[in-house]
Amino acid sequence: MFSLRRRLRLGLVLLALLLMVANACVSSVEPRDVATGATPDPTATPAPITFPVDDQGYDSRLEWWYYSGHLKSESSKPFGFHFVVFESDDGIGDQNRVAQLGILDVETGDHYEMSKVWAVIDTSNDLPLLDRAPPWFLFTGDQPGFSGFSINGEALGLSLDLEATTPVMLHNEIGWLPTEAGATYYYSWPRQDAVGELTLNGETFNVTGTSWFDHQWGDFFVLGKPAGWQWFAIQLDDGGSLMITESRGIDGEIAETYGTYMSPEGEARSLKSDTDGITLTETGEWISPATGATYPSGWGIEIESLALDIIVDPVADDQEVQGGLAAGSTYWEGQSMVGGTQDGQAISGSAYVELSGYVDPEPIEWMHR
Repeated sequence: MFSLRRRLRLGLVLLALLLMVANACVSSVEPRDVATGATPDPTATPAPITFPVDDQGYDSRLEWWYYSGHLKSESSKPFGFHFVVFESDDGIGDQNRVAQLGILDVETGDHYEMSKVWAVIDTSNDLPLLDRAPPWFLFTGDQPGFSGFSINGEALGLSLDLEATTPVMLHNEIGWLPTEAGATYYYSWPRQDAVGELTLNGETFNVTGTSWFDHQWGDFFVLGKPAGWQWFAIQLDDGGSLMITESRGIDGEIAETYGTYMSPEGEARSLKSDTDGITLTETGEWISPATGATYPSGWGIEIESLALDIIVDPVADDQEVQGGLAAGSTYWEGQSMVGGTQDGQAISGSAYVELSGYVDPEPIEWMHR
């Protein structure tokens, strides 16, 4: 299934644990200072992003490759998916990594997940990915926006070949953002054609669909509750694509709301709350029976500069991702549907929403040194 011209380019990615790297030091929602040792390194002059080099890996404090999307089987049975590889440097010389897979059966509302403390990127073998073992792979290709992954399991698995159908979406215009927690490079391929195989409860489906790919890296921290974010990857049915992020600072208050819109013609524009009139409203909530966390559930998004007014609703409430890791790494990653208006005309679409920083983190030993 995987094209030989998209052979592995990344270098070895393996082993254990990211999102709690800076979920430092408290188990309450009280405002707090960044922990000693968590001061972000300055990045005064960001380097230009180039491809296909920047689809690959970096030696940075945090990095992740993130896929989410919408699939259908040959009989039109719908599924949602997300797959991510996290990598972190804990500041004392250890590289920690984890991979996670989540699958939503849209018809039943059941959410399935599994995680792996290693993933393999093999640059030497000339065989197609599916002829290799072990069963978890992530790779980027030799052309911009080409990538894929393979997670093979008897009960749950997903293997996709992915090809970008739009230009790259550079966030903050240059693909680099300074934040209170450090500087991060960040871009997306907002639409990738996806072709592959899905295994669910031992049954295998040939699937096709659309994926959204995020790549982010830099000398920054994920601070944990009450800091966090609401993130939206929206694919509109007219061909437009929209990323919106509402981030919370270490005091739990909204620090920034920003985004990027790509027109159906592939023209990208950076969006800021103050200049573009971004309004984000929560319309409901959901309490996790597993963690007790209260998550927003349903949103209104209005962007005055785009004459856009939409509602985003989860396809299913329970799409929380725990992955067998510590509480600080738990988040909600959910397939959602979109409806509303743009320029007074009805518009619809699909989305994935990520909610981070809603579960109390556990103390991290190295953060107290």
